[in-house]
Amino acid sequence: MIEARGAAVELSEAQLLELYELMVIGRALETGLYETYRAGRLGGTLYPGIGQEAAMVGLTYGLEGGDVFAGSHRDLIAQLVRGVTLEQALLNFFGKAASPTRGRAGDGHLGFPDRGLLMVSIPAPGSIPVAVGYALALRQRDVGGVVLADCGEGATSTGAWHEAVNLASVLDLPVVFTVQNNRYAHSTPSSRQFRVDSAAHRADGYGIPGVVVDGNDVLACYAEAREAIDRARSGDGPSIIEAMTFRRYGHTGLDDADYVDPDERASWSARDPITRYEEFLGSRGLLDERRRADLSERASRRVETSMVWAREQPDPDPGDGSPGLFFAARRAAPSQATSAEGPEGTIAEAVGGTLDIEMERDERVVLLGHDIATLGGAFGITSGLVDRYGPNRVIDLPLGTAALVGTAMGAAVAGLRPIAEIQHADGVSAGMDQLIHQVSRHHWHTGVPVPLVIRTAAGAGVRAGPFSSASPEGLLAHQPGLMVVAPSTPAAAKGLLLGALRDPNPVIVVEHKKLYRSVRGPIPSGDAEIPPGRARVVRKGSDLTIVTWSAMVHVAVDAAASLAGEGISVEVIDLQSLVPLDWETVYESVRSTSRLVVVQEDVPFASVASEVAARIAADLFWDLDGPIVRITPPHSHVPFASSLEDAFVPRSEDVVEAVRKLGTT
Repeated sequence: MIEARGAAVELSEAQLLELYELMVIGRALETGLYETYRAGRLGGTLYPGIGQEAAMVGLTYGLEGGDVFAGSHRDLIAQLVRGVTLEQALLNFFGKAASPTRGRAGDGHLGFPDRGLLMVSIPAPGSIPVAVGYALALRQRDVGGVVLADCGEGATSTGAWHEAVNLASVLDLPVVFTVQNNRYAHSTPSSRQFRVDSAAHRADGYGIPGVVVDGNDVLACYAEAREAIDRARSGDGPSIIEAMTFRRYGHTGLDDADYVDPDERASWSARDPITRYEEFLGSRGLLDERRRADLSERASRRVETSMVWAREQPDPDPGDGSPGLFFAARRAAPSQATSAEGPEGTIAEAVGGTLDIEMERDERVVLLGHDIATLGGAFGITSGLVDRYGPNRVIDLPLGTAALVGTAMGAAVAGLRPIAEIQHADGVSAGMDQLIHQVSRHHWHTGVPVPLVIRTAAGAGVRAGPFSSASPEGLLAHQPGLMVVAPSTPAAAKGLLLGALRDPNPVIVVEHKKLYRSVRGPIPSGDAEIPPGRARVVRKGSDLTIVTWSAMVHVAVDAAASLAGEGISVEVIDLQSLVPLDWETVYESVRSTSRLVVVQEDVPFASVASEVAARIAADLFWDLDGPIVRITPPHSHVPFASSLEDAFVPRSEDVVEAVRKLGTT
């Protein structure tokens, strides 16, 4: 038992020396990278953490094998503590083919979820909601384990951090939130980030413990972290630790940090964490000058040798196709429906029934959202499920879409099969940071799949006005790494949801709220799975092809029936899946009919209709007998007044008129 500045720390002599060696090798690595970067021999962006060694090492050293670390862009040394090797780190910094991210991400943006190290991404604190989701999964699976989620003090001013901490506190999750307060968020001092004395004082607002620790004292950091980790492991919930420290250099390798007062810099330099710890070890007879010099020289030599080796390794080959491989391959073949027929029902009944079946079949399936338990969701889709499966599997979360999406992703990476419900598709925008920087890039970055389903209700026609009527599928489809599907019938609602649940990739299911109870049809028995990437030929025809999806399928079918009375044979294709898109079915139809009309409810600019039209024009130009026509709303928001909304959404009459103008001869 060694007393370290008021904190009792149970560490052996070997462990005390290991802390020192981690700090020394960490500084040698960061110094080597900094000098290389300043010399122009290293690309990307460097975020030097020199001066913060005690916080990075001390806060993470207390984690055990089954625990998880979620760090930020300035946590390179903490990654070494968690088992990342010098070689892996340097290969990543130099963007080499053998790097952990295969050259797709550089710098310290590493991630080994299978080793308890979550993906590092920017903007900060993107990994914090994901960390909370991972903690939720650890508790759900009853495997023990604690997540330590680290960021800088500037990140605590973001909504994502607040949402994540609030969610973790409400659910009593095993998370320790650590904040390395290095005095400046880039150039903005702490005094301009919050009015409280420290970020840890915000813990009172969440009803959890908060403590401030000397971030330049490695043993003090370890002692506080260990106490918080033990508390979380015993079921007493999360806490916040703020480590007061100082980064010796600027925010990035090119930042000279002229905004720091020289006296402040001198004061902190006098409290250098390595020098202070050397004095402590010396006072215990564990370190003398000869041993100190030897360890320092060995660390510098090892870093230098590893850096030369890493720089000489092969670069990625652009010709191997790997930069575009966003999706994980599915292992099992899709299931088949036992019957195409089934009882009549609505899309709402198909979705709710499918959720029920899957929750009964697979205990890993959990529902996450706002008002989905007692209320049954904004549209009643999840009604009754909490009574059957309990509040630990149908989980009402505090409001906050960023936390909802990030938590669902973390739970997916940790082994659950979460289904997150975003009440209105307009609200997807509040979760786009997590969707773009976390969900969509995770497999591409780490090679670890994200089997996540997000359900959301979209579309106009229910007099919901401009804030609850959007069809954002084009926005979602634009982001590489996200699958997007949109059912138009009860059979498709069941099949596409099953296909999404069986897929190892993140799938967003866009359900049209007007169709929930206005469209009836058979709900096939059995699995009836429709994997992402399969279109459906709704109606055969020979004169013209209409490509559409969701509610516009019914508009197109009505138009095709009217045109048939005029002797015009229209083929209607329901894409069902927007990403991946079944180009083969679309191409085959257009080659047969030689004319194409694309109908969508989303606005026209940079949309799915734009992509379909552009591809067909480029690839099948000589097969076309007329221009491609897009039928869309105006590039506007959805209006509230019924007369305006009815004029906004494409109608069957609009399709009929466009086809007549296009002609078929």
